[in-house]
Amino acid sequence: MPAIARVLVVGAGMAGMTLGLALKRCGIACEIVEIRAALTEPGTGISLQGPALRALQAVDALEGCIRRGFAQTFFKTCDAQGNVTGTVDLPRLLGPQYPATMGIMRQAVHEVLARELERLGVPIRLGLSVSALAQTDHDVDVTFTDGTRGTYDLVVGADGSGSAIREMMFGPQVGPRYTGQMNWRATVSRPPEVTGRYSYFGPTIKSGFNPVSEREMYIYVVQNVAERPRWRDEELPAMLRGLLGEFGGILGRARDEVRDPQQIICRPVFSMIMPPPWYRGRVILIGDAAHTATPQLASGASIAIEDAVVLARHIRSDAPLEAALAAFMRARYERCRMVVANSEQLGEWEKRPGTADHLVAGLVAESYRTLAQAA
Repeated sequence: MPAIARVLVVGAGMAGMTLGLALKRCGIACEIVEIRAALTEPGTGISLQGPALRALQAVDALEGCIRRGFAQTFFKTCDAQGNVTGTVDLPRLLGPQYPATMGIMRQAVHEVLARELERLGVPIRLGLSVSALAQTDHDVDVTFTDGTRGTYDLVVGADGSGSAIREMMFGPQVGPRYTGQMNWRATVSRPPEVTGRYSYFGPTIKSGFNPVSEREMYIYVVQNVAERPRWRDEELPAMLRGLLGEFGGILGRARDEVRDPQQIICRPVFSMIMPPPWYRGRVILIGDAAHTATPQLASGASIAIEDAVVLARHIRSDAPLEAALAAFMRARYERCRMVVANSEQLGEWEKRPGTADHLVAGLVAESYRTLAQAA
């Protein structure tokens, strides 16, 4: 029998819900608590790279995501006017019958995962989080924010970059830092000719677009802003159209659709990698709570989803918990550190226009080769 029989997952994001599915497949009882009152995500898209698709397949959630997203097999780079300067054919890690990567709305991923959890009977308790943890050698006594309590063999903090579980266990000194960039995303219509992700390299910024469904794609921009700004929502459409003013081609035409603040998500870019280990006793962190990656490699979601599958793999054995968690760290730390470090390096190069293209392309290619290896 596994040493772990009952797990509490704090956070119903992609990492937390994937972990719930993975644990259920292992025969381990699990419940999830989520501080938000509803499982809703802002209306923007993300990329799910091959490693994320591989992990989602392991928990039987891939087919649902493929039906909701937009399958892709290539990535193109362009100059500011939309002239293609390079094409990268992406590897199909799951074989020719599956896409290499896909764009999808965040909400769609959450709905697929939540529906599968409901089908399997894994409970998600909304509007609830953890207020205190008390550990023994054998279990963790959890006090919830509504005053109720529960006892678990393991508690997993999958509660994002602002993790309350991380602060409880490791203190406030460990956390993500602002990198000096803002990440813009705006949902617009997808022209029929857009069937993959494109990046445009302009004279001052990088932008591009990524299809997420038959009807939609999102525009992305990473803007260099030394001090973290505080902008009003009503300012955002005009600001984003201004940033996109140096671009032509498909991106230039899509710019004119950006009119409503509801189309736009503009967030500061943060970066962090927790020093190992990511656990103390019977409490462990995964996903953005342990490693917050900038968007340059579009791999933050991939490594978060992978964390969940790999953690379940290690704790389902009859190995002592300390040995299982140590094995998880050996499997995950360097891989996640690489994504965080290389993403941050790409962001630093974006702050210095003129960085040689071969340096950027080489680091991206090296990163994806590493991630293509089994987690």
